[in-house]
Amino acid sequence: MAWALVSTIVDQLGSLIASEFKDRFGSLLASEVASIVNVKEEVEKLERKFHEIQAKLNDAEERQVKEEAVRLWLKKLNDVSYEMADVLDEWNTAKIKADIEKEKEAEASTAKRRKVLSLTNLYSSVSTVSQRRDIALKIKEITEKLDKIDREGEMYKFVLTSGNDEVVKPPTDSHVDVSDIIGRDEVRGHLVKMLLGRGNEEERSPHVISLVGMGGVGKTTLAQLAYNDSELNSAHFEKKGWICVSDPFDKFMVAKAIIQAFGGGESNITQWSSLMDKMCETIQERKLFFVFDDVWIEDSMLWEPFRLALQNAAQGSRILVTTRKSKVADIVGSAERINLEELSDDDCWSIFSRIAFSDRDSEQRKDLEEIGRKISDKCKGLPLAARTLGSLMRFKSEKEQWEMVFFSRLWELEDVEKGLFAPLLFSYYDLPSPLKRCFSYCAVFPKDYVYFEEELVSMWMAQGYIKSNANMERIVAREYLKILLIRSLFQRDYGYKENIMSFQMHDIVHDLAQFMAKNECITINGYEEFGQNLQNARHLYLEIPQNAQIPESIYSAKNLRTLIFVGLRAHNLSKLFQHFKLLRTLTLSYQLGTKVARMIAKDVNSEN
Repeated sequence: MAWALVSTIVDQLGSLIASEFKDRFGSLLASEVASIVNVKEEVEKLERKFHEIQAKLNDAEERQVKEEAVRLWLKKLNDVSYEMADVLDEWNTAKIKADIEKEKEAEASTAKRRKVLSLTNLYSSVSTVSQRRDIALKIKEITEKLDKIDREGEMYKFVLTSGNDEVVKPPTDSHVDVSDIIGRDEVRGHLVKMLLGRGNEEERSPHVISLVGMGGVGKTTLAQLAYNDSELNSAHFEKKGWICVSDPFDKFMVAKAIIQAFGGGESNITQWSSLMDKMCETIQERKLFFVFDDVWIEDSMLWEPFRLALQNAAQGSRILVTTRKSKVADIVGSAERINLEELSDDDCWSIFSRIAFSDRDSEQRKDLEEIGRKISDKCKGLPLAARTLGSLMRFKSEKEQWEMVFFSRLWELEDVEKGLFAPLLFSYYDLPSPLKRCFSYCAVFPKDYVYFEEELVSMWMAQGYIKSNANMERIVAREYLKILLIRSLFQRDYGYKENIMSFQMHDIVHDLAQFMAKNECITINGYEEFGQNLQNARHLYLEIPQNAQIPESIYSAKNLRTLIFVGLRAHNLSKLFQHFKLLRTLTLSYQLGTKVARMIAKDVNSEN
């Protein structure tokens, strides 16, 4: 993320020099001229220093994955870059205020008003001179910090390279999603057969089936295929529901999602015993089919209330659980389980090649196939890795570029999810710097969050991430989102109506975003303890129980630029604006988290 942040600062400094200090000296006081010259010199010096450091960042960002010292060096650089961004905001705010004063002066029509304004402007000029001097001092301090960071970086002997700031518009004939059921026909049929099996008197109710496998192997995809299977849709389940559970396990969220799935509406119950009673009442004697996706719970006591509640369902009900852990399958009381294995090399190659070669002629394919198969083998049978790497190689036309990927040192990383992280890092590092910032920003949202196009586009714009000519920001931001989708860093979410564009991140892709955002993006669920250090946080997502007070600990996050509140009441707003003066995005919601909304939407969509 450092390259993206520094790149933005360099652009802003260049614009400041070009627009603020050009032809400004004719009618200014001598003291103000001296102040402006002083600021100009400091800004130019700082810009040169940022340019020098920028050349080291590609190498530094790759090495941080394995070298903790480099990671800490980048953190210092990020902090200073944010300081500079704040000073630039201060400068721009002062400029806006000065422009407003000029407009007022131009609009004044009476001599008396002009006289008052001229006196005001005299004091305004003094204030402006003082303010410019303060800004010059701040810039000088930042330059000194940056000099020190640069000297520290010399010990790492970074390879100097140029970064990629150019965002190439995606082709108009973007590929459709490759079928994720390659190599899964047999297991899919077996799973559907299990779900359709007729219950008998001896069968435990509800009948729990678990899909177990490592991250990226395709558990959620297989569950989605089964959930939408035409045979299951024609079965006599009274209600279907999908709940993204994730980690940490939030029993309130899961219980409320179950209640809402059966038409119980949004529950304002805050007492667990009352919520449990409501859940049992809602389920009573109804034939259901539920998917609990991405379950991590290893404490049987946490699951016990749900086991007891689900026993009230009618005979023939089915629960499908996806998890990475066999222990979870035991805890949820699985009657049957499917251990989902990696794909064969041939099946993995089929996914990879259908994306990577989708726009190439036979001659290009012949030239690249040998090296392509070697790259495909590194996917280790994981569909997510094959899709991500295929999406990356689709945009590389030269054989030398393919060889650079194959021989990259990123493959030397210790196994993270048995190597899945490496293909994702390739995709991240290949992004232009504006897109890196947009992608990393998504780490502020919780896992399984459903991103709506207009919501995300507006937030990116508010943060200043979109590089565009005037009045084109929204169009460009939509293109950014489209590129991330084509790169397989986002995936379409089809739980909502077709005319509403919504997206999700695979949970491991979300892990990558969190890794790159470090401690800048924080997500806090209000049912947890507020024990996190928020002093370095720049973007915060906070979900709190209804009617709860805002935790005092969040006021230590003085540098917040994004604050997303879920469950906030209006009477809690008074202190926000006193503490968070750098905010660019403030989102207030009285609704439950998006996980619940997604589950309800899937259920409604299946009925229509």
